[in-house]
Amino acid sequence: MLHERLLEVTDLKISFSTQKGKVTAVDGVSFHVDEKETVGVVGESGCGKSVTAESILRLLEEKNTTYGGQIIYKGTNLLALPIEEMQRIRGNEISMIFQDPMTSLNPVFTIGDQIAEAIMLHQKSTKQEAFQRAVEMLRMTGIPAPEKRVHEHPHELSGGMRQRAMIAMALACQPKLLIADEPTTALDVTIQAQILDLINELKQKSSMGVILITHDLGVVAEVCTRVVVMYLGQVIEEADVETLFENPLHPYTRGLMKAVPTLDSDRRQKLHVIKGMVPSLHQIPQGCRFAPRCEYADARCTLEAPVLGTVSERQKVRCWHADQFAKTGGGL
Repeated sequence: MLHERLLEVTDLKISFSTQKGKVTAVDGVSFHVDEKETVGVVGESGCGKSVTAESILRLLEEKNTTYGGQIIYKGTNLLALPIEEMQRIRGNEISMIFQDPMTSLNPVFTIGDQIAEAIMLHQKSTKQEAFQRAVEMLRMTGIPAPEKRVHEHPHELSGGMRQRAMIAMALACQPKLLIADEPTTALDVTIQAQILDLINELKQKSSMGVILITHDLGVVAEVCTRVVVMYLGQVIEEADVETLFENPLHPYTRGLMKAVPTLDSDRRQKLHVIKGMVPSLHQIPQGCRFAPRCEYADARCTLEAPVLGTVSERQKVRCWHADQFAKTGGGL
């Protein structure tokens, strides 16, 4: 069954003005999200995942940011919208769960006030209706005694409860697209599973699309339909979950997978480590961006930048050696 396309990101480029000059944090990123679909975005810290997500809601400092490409939401290019129109969409049609709830929640207002504000702004509810909805959302995210918690300030809640309050706020207006930036980082595994189940349940009920930014490949395997792997501002591999886990074709993706411990792995053996560090945005390698850290890199890799090529209708990869991995079955 075909679902409506919610979001189409095409050749997105994001550059920042810094004291050292202009840096390009996102360079030519393209992907899409359909209704009822969860797209995972994975990669190391600093690869451009959060910047890409924040650009969809135009949350970056506009005076220091230069955009290129298009972000099409339901036929409208968000990058071309006046800021007033973006404010109507933010938190209502497209919502975001941020990585750090302590810096995202206002310490001066109660949790209930902050959730109710979004509901009153976008849903034209009365204060009483908005507070009832806030209590209901806190209950849905598994916060005990929500009638009491709704009157508490962020510092009175534990880290896990603050995270769930952020999730309640993001979901309160029943958005069409949810961007979740490491939504379960501060939570223990039982609450983590509960939150992921909740997001999945709401997705099925309301045809919501989800962009899930995470480091956790276990979460990706469990809840995502497709995966976008990013490295140093570019998409280096994209595939549906089954294909990616069975047949990863980029050395970076393969390295990430090998670094995940399994139940049957030898405890005495060290986990696989991808050597080196992600280069600075001021010193992007000339050829393939991953070449300095790649065990398969040759002269061509260091001189020529590969493009994101289509391997099959289910998989794209940015690597000169992808054919070699495809022939050998891609297994780890």
